Order: sequence, then structure tokens, then C-alpha cells
Amino acid sequence: MSSGEVLGSLYNQNQYSTARMRAVWTDENRLKVVCQAEIALAHAMADYGKIPESAYKEIAEKLKPEKIDMRALRLVTGRTGHFLAGFVQYVQQFFDDDSGQFVHYGAASEDIEDTCYVLQLKEAHAIIKEYMKDLLAVLAKLTKEHRDDLTAAIAHRTYASLTTLGFKLGIFLNEQEHLLTNLEKLESFSLAGSLANVEGLSSMIGDHSDEVESKFCDYLGLATPEMYWHTQRERFADYLHVVTEISQSLGRLGKELLYMSQTQVKEFYEPYAPGRQGSTVIPTSREPYMCEAMVNLSTVIRNEMSLMYDQMQVSGEKDTTVWRDLYVALPEMTMYLSGSLNYAVNVLKNGYFDTKQMKKNLALDDGTMFSGSIMMVLSKKMGRENAHDLMYRLRVKADNEHQQLKDVMLADSELGKYLTNEQLKELMTPNAEKVKNADFKVNKILTLFSKHHPEIHWEEK
Repeated sequence: MSSGEVLGSLYNQNQYSTARMRAVWTDENRLKVVCQAEIALAHAMADYGKIPESAYKEIAEKLKPEKIDMRALRLVTGRTGHFLAGFVQYVQQFFDDDSGQFVHYGAASEDIEDTCYVLQLKEAHAIIKEYMKDLLAVLAKLTKEHRDDLTAAIAHRTYASLTTLGFKLGIFLNEQEHLLTNLEKLESFSLAGSLANVEGLSSMIGDHSDEVESKFCDYLGLATPEMYWHTQRERFADYLHVVTEISQSLGRLGKELLYMSQTQVKEFYEPYAPGRQGSTVIPTSREPYMCEAMVNLSTVIRNEMSLMYDQMQVSGEKDTTVWRDLYVALPEMTMYLSGSLNYAVNVLKNGYFDTKQMKKNLALDDGTMFSGSIMMVLSKKMGRENAHDLMYRLRVKADNEHQQLKDVMLADSELGKYLTNEQLKELMTPNAEKVKNADFKVNKILTLFSKHHPEIHWEEK
């Protein structure tokens, strides 16, 4: 039976996460990485003569997750009140000799707990990177495709100036690429194992403890830490801070697409699969639910990040009081991010930008969008402040007389001393020549993207 909360609900979980990411955080996968970590420990200890080689070989042979009855293990761990204590006790039945006594030999429970969370994070990290590269490929393709498609730049939810859809999308491309780079830079720091015992001195291992720890980490494909880090929780906090930044960027993208999806705007349409419905009341409605989900998940992830800052406040060398925050936030934040990234990829890949409607919407502007460029032309003739004051007076007049600004400008005698009506109309006519810098920036961003991440293939050959 599944749980009632959204990530465990069979009915709701796909709206908040992906099956691939949920698989990383299942009990089955947790058991798998625990077995891997315990085998790695035995391997490292045997290599330096801390336990018999025969014990390591038997542990490696018999410590298999498929041999474990999860219901029986649950009962044992429930009685002990400590998962690893119950696990070590349970697996003794697999051994005919004393080899089982060397399971977990030389490690503190937190060495295995932390390292296993890192192993799961490493799997989650690979999935996040794959989703992000898919997203970047789609963004790059759309940025190039819409490089010259004119639209309005929005400031304070009003038309501010002319720009291109490619420029708008290029902002997200550049930001998400930067965040992916930051995530990759954290690999050697965040994806590190630990075998330092609770006091950080590996007293249970004895001499060659550094070498044993290094062997342990190498076996698991993890970095070897330079210092005891059970109390240095920024390894997790740093990683999930970038996860939070990624989600906030996706939330902003969702908001932009929601604005463009409004009935009054109609510049973007979220994809709908056959049979998908938007409402039980309005059968013809097609709601932008995926865009809304991106916004919602950015809020959920941001709120859970506070738990990661809390888990850094460790008292002494071990403090489950705050470590328990990690056990909640780390799995959930990566699962929520997988859902948001999956929505973003599918919305952009299969959605539709109506560039013809964008051009129609530009015609709704009353001249305000071009007042800045008109002011700069006037500045060369009458000074910037004088030009600014003139344009402001015309704005007030248009509002007071309930006229369009462009009509007031065309009829103003003072403005007519410097610009003819033909010149004004040309300045207020949308065309790509007016946004050359947008084209320059798009080309620059696409070039840098291809240079920084040549492994992401996005251009059709």
C-alpha cells in the first residue's frame, strides 16, 4: 500500500516527480547501496590486513540485496530501533563461520549512513544532469529558431520595449547552463565518501586509516574527503542550494509561459496529449497545468531548503536532531526537481509559441514601447532631460485626454520641430533592425553554450 503523501501516492506521484528519480530513493535501492558500502568497507579493511581476506570474499559473495527478506529485515530493525544495527544482526544468518562478525567492522553507523546518502545522491545527480542537458538542448534550439521573432519585453507587467523571443529564451539558456556548470563543479566535493568514525579519528581502524578510507571511497567511485565531514554538512547544503536555484529559474520560466498562455495574450500553448483533460466543468478548456506545476515545485523546493540550512547546525560530532532534516529534504528535493525538469523539457519541446499572435499583440501598444528610443533620438537635438520632460508631458496629456500616446505625439507641435510624422511612424514600427543587440546577444550565448558544453548536441544536421 502506498502512502497518502504526494510522493508516495500512486495517484499523485507523477505530478510531482518522475519514476526514475523515485527509484533512487526506494527502500530497495537503499538496501542495495548499504550492501555496496559494507562490501567496500570489508574490501578496504582486508586490503590493509584489518580483517581476513577470506572474510571479505565471503561478505562480497553473500551480502546481496536479493537474498534479503525485506519484511523480516523490517521487523529486526524495528526491534533494534536502529537500521544498521538491525541490518548487521539480520545478515549474520548468511554466514556459516565467523566471517559475518566482520560485517560493518571498523565503521561507525554514520560512515555508512552518510556514504549511502552520497551514493544515492550520485545516482540522482546523473539523472538531474541528463534532464538538464535535455532542457538545454531544447532551449538552445528554440533560442536559435526564434532569434528574429519580435515580441515585447515586459517591465512591471507592461510593455517596455521591443525584443525577440530568442532573446527571452536565451536568458534561461544562459542561466540554466551556468547552474549545470555549478552542479558539475560540486561533484568532487559533494560526492565524497566517509570512513572517519564518529569522532573523526578512525580509532576503530587504527594505523593506515587514511589509506583505508581512500580505498573504501575508490571502491565506491566516490571522492576521498580531505577532512572528517560528518559535522560539515555543507557538502549536502551546497549541492541542494544549486538544486534550489535551478528550481527557481524553472519556476520563473513557468511564470513567463503562464503569462503568455493567458486568454488575453495567447502567445504560448501548452501541449495536450490525446485524452488529456483540463477541467471536469469546462470540457473545452486547456489549462497550462504543467507550467503551473513548475511554479508550484519551485516554491516547495525553496521551502525545503530551509531544512538543509538547519541540518548544518550540528552539536558536537554527532547530532541526529538536525541530521534527520537531511533524510527528509535530500530525497524529496531531488524528486521534486526531477518533476519540474521533466515538465520544462516537455512543455518546451512539445508546446507552441504563436509568433503571429506576438506580432498582433505588438500592435496593441500605444507608443509607450518606443518612447525610450524616441527620447534618445530627441536627446541629440534638445538634450536628454528636456527630451525626457517632453515625453513625460505627452504621456500625461494622453492619459488625461484618453488618447493613445502615439496619436498625441504625432499631433504635438513641439515634438514636430525635431521629428516629422514620417520619422515618428518609422521609429514606432517594429522591425528586427531596432533590436540588433538582441541578435548579437543570442549569437553570443549560443556560441558560449556550444563551447562550454560541446557534449550537448542540439543543432539539427
